Amino acid sequence: MTSDDRFEPRLGRIGNDGAGGVRKGRSFVSEVMKAARRAGGGALDLGPRRMGPRPGRGGGRAPSRVASRQVVIKSRIIRHQGARFRAAPLSQHLRYLRREGVNRDGRPGEVFDHEGLTDHQAFAARCEDDRHHFRFIVSPEDAQQLQDLRATTRDLMAQVERDLHTRLDWVAVDHWNTDNPHVHVLVRGVADDGRDLVISGDYIGRGMRQRAMDLVSLELGPRSEREIAASLDKEVSAQRWTSLDRRLREQSDLGEGVVDLRPAARGRTPADLRLVGRAQALEGLSLAEAVGSGRWRLARDLESRLRGLAERGDIIKTLHAAMAPGRDPAALVIQGDQVGEPVFGRLADRGLHDELAGQAYVVVDGADGRLHHFKFSDLAQTGDTPIGGLVEVRTRTVESSPPRLELVHRSDLTIEAQINADGATWLDRQMVSRTPQPLAPAGFGAELSDAVDRRRAYLETQGLAQRQGGRLLPVRDLVATLRRRELDRIAGNLRAETGAVRTELETGDAVRGAYARRLDLASGRFAMIDDGLGFQLVPWTRALDARLGQEVKGTITPGGGVDWVLGRKRGIGL
Repeated sequence: MTSDDRFEPRLGRIGNDGAGGVRKGRSFVSEVMKAARRAGGGALDLGPRRMGPRPGRGGGRAPSRVASRQVVIKSRIIRHQGARFRAAPLSQHLRYLRREGVNRDGRPGEVFDHEGLTDHQAFAARCEDDRHHFRFIVSPEDAQQLQDLRATTRDLMAQVERDLHTRLDWVAVDHWNTDNPHVHVLVRGVADDGRDLVISGDYIGRGMRQRAMDLVSLELGPRSEREIAASLDKEVSAQRWTSLDRRLREQSDLGEGVVDLRPAARGRTPADLRLVGRAQALEGLSLAEAVGSGRWRLARDLESRLRGLAERGDIIKTLHAAMAPGRDPAALVIQGDQVGEPVFGRLADRGLHDELAGQAYVVVDGADGRLHHFKFSDLAQTGDTPIGGLVEVRTRTVESSPPRLELVHRSDLTIEAQINADGATWLDRQMVSRTPQPLAPAGFGAELSDAVDRRRAYLETQGLAQRQGGRLLPVRDLVATLRRRELDRIAGNLRAETGAVRTELETGDAVRGAYARRLDLASGRFAMIDDGLGFQLVPWTRALDARLGQEVKGTITPGGGVDWVLGRKRGIGL
């Protein structure tokens, strides 16, 4: 080797001797800690802890080391009651975390704790009467290289317990459906002495992240200079808030926001060149302005605009994933907090826009030929229409409240399922409506037009449409006829199942009995009401969900709906 040859040792995974790894479910770090305890060393300390006094448990745990493996931890405290309570129920959040396709092999997510797989419903029940709980998203940069992400999570939570001096009641779900695998950790807001668990903001913001970085670094080894440089090089052109942006802001004049990157007498270092490259990239995004050679004025709202840019990029990725091949990207629409005209279409996707805060989104493939993205404050506001069903998003105005988006259910059936359906479908209502839904000649609008034509052809085979003057027209009272046929068929099925007989109702008749179940039919959603002698089938309304098994009452209206009296409130179910 000559003196000019550069030798850089590449540090591999600690403990990786090619012998086959450690026992499943326990990380290498766990084995090290266990060995240390057997040797009489007690708990293995991953680093210095004191940073000065802080309120709450964990106040003052150590800041970072330079070459540590990077880990991002996002956190949120969820209050269960009071004016600041905004998130969806914990049980619903857990149900979303366990959804199909998030596991490593594409299966639903699995909930685990410090011992193994666990019952998520039992955890939600334990948290029900608590004041709050904590949500964390733990995202190691090198998660793919870890031997067992769940075992690393258990190691982290065990270390957090030692730092906070309390046993924690926690569950977690690992997700592998994104570019970077991550873990959702939910911690009950109660300490082992029964009091409310209070964790210092400093520990949540820095201490816990440092513990995670230490654990990952202990298993994989510290980052080499080459890895650190490669990571920083990626930040130069990134359309998000980066560590380079933070350094630019720290070096800028606080009054004018001008950063001076002119070379010093010694010339520019690689670090200086990255900052110059980043400033030039920000200039290209209109987030910085050149004010002379090597000097730039940064936008005052640089951080918020970069975070907004990253969010918009995520939304566009979501829209592209929901878009059929061959569709025009110009048809993508990111909607704001309100819409001028209602947007009707097919529900193409539903999910959490912010998995930590619980903010949700839906993607609607509109009858106007465009693909729309809407944001909602929580998942509950996005309803339970199945993907592929029909919905309408509109602006709802309530007195004394600001206008907000509302998603309205229109059909559980896909348009393909509606073509030969035995019931009064949306396609039938479109056929007979005096003000039919406008349909674009492209995209989902074209699919709807084709489906209406195919539905007409099917109705002709059933004697429910006739040709007149070269046109195929539905018979009179088509919707009422189809609805009656379907309800008669369902009533027969329920009689065979329960032995009870259906009580038919007319306008003005009383609806009274125990709400037994919801039926999702081609003709719409109906409630089965057990009146003691038989059952009634009446249009369902969302307010009934809170009264499952309880007595409800109302009156049949001329339009075929129900004027419900639920407690002290009245409401129309159509």
